[in-house]
Amino acid sequence: MNQTGTFYKEEARMALARRDLKKALEIYQNHCLLEPDDLRSCLKLGEVLERLGRKEEAVKAYRGVAEAYAQDSYLLQAISVNKMILRIDPSLKEVNDRLAQLYIEKSGEAKPLHPLPPIPLFSDLGEQELRSLLSQVRVSVFPKEAYICRQGDAGDSLLIVSRGEIGIFTRNREGKEVWVHSRREGDCFGEFSFFTDRKRYASVKALTECEILEISRHELDEVIRVHPRVKEVLYDFFTQRVLDLFLVFSPLFSSLTSMERREVVKRFRLRHVSEETTLFRKGDPPTSLYMVKSGEVEVSTHNRQGHKVVLDMQKSGHFFGELSLLLNQPRMTHAKTTRPSELLELTKADFDACLVQFPAFQSAMQEISAKRSIRIEEVFSKDSIEKAKEAMV
Repeated sequence: MNQTGTFYKEEARMALARRDLKKALEIYQNHCLLEPDDLRSCLKLGEVLERLGRKEEAVKAYRGVAEAYAQDSYLLQAISVNKMILRIDPSLKEVNDRLAQLYIEKSGEAKPLHPLPPIPLFSDLGEQELRSLLSQVRVSVFPKEAYICRQGDAGDSLLIVSRGEIGIFTRNREGKEVWVHSRREGDCFGEFSFFTDRKRYASVKALTECEILEISRHELDEVIRVHPRVKEVLYDFFTQRVLDLFLVFSPLFSSLTSMERREVVKRFRLRHVSEETTLFRKGDPPTSLYMVKSGEVEVSTHNRQGHKVVLDMQKSGHFFGELSLLLNQPRMTHAKTTRPSELLELTKADFDACLVQFPAFQSAMQEISAKRSIRIEEVFSKDSIEKAKEAMV
């Protein structure tokens, strides 16, 4: 951009600060004539026209910007502008159809001008599926330093940064907020809580003014009802992003390299299990290792007096059932769901293959299994101690 263009933009910014919309409009019109490829300024022109109540002209300006973004394969920005158009005139549903068509066409080009980024969900959808999804997306703008969500909030939506930069923070044991990492344009966040127990595990703050695209679980369910294949795309996204995160933080799999984790991820299968379903009983042959994607599983045993003892309540991200697989012995505990759950299952055959293929996995498994064996022994030891105390009374 030349110096004249920079001067125009600064003058327009000052006019907006004074709330002199007519002056800002005049400046933006002149600037956009000189710099038609400055899409951010062309977008500002549309915003000023909208604020002045000149809605038809605003829609025309927005359409030009959306078309230019889509032609250059900047899908997220185009979605955002389309939402502005629909805010002014909800009847203009065809703008999403045009955007989906352009995006699919650009995806199919042998050598696109701007190679399409792998945008979660969008990149793997067909034109009709994308049209349906675009109609459900919401756009929100957050000023710098504003919280987009906070740790512990309900989390029932997927979010994508369409403009700006966000920071992700979590609280340590002392309650202090600790920096994790940042995400920029095109990055998805919120997927962990969306796919697990619907609770935000971190706080997200706008590091700059940000534009965020959001789609809720309910809205995605509506899309899936019409386009069932979207469910497959979602599960692929889950295995690529969320399950890999589970493995990174799991003591069972954290020692594996990213490439090794990808190999393990391919072996898991998703199961939907209703409430109060028994997964295995003590004495059953070992068939699978499980990970809780969402829901809850009670792991228990019986002491020598026949009383039930709950060993663990396994929740999102927890693994169980590995001990019998490793020792190749009958189950030593009972496991049942306490509410409707989604479980990821690794069969014995795949488990054994991982032990052979990845020595680090075998070492970690042996260490954790030894700890769980001690926990079970402690239950019976405690029972013996209590029995001895009773005899002394």
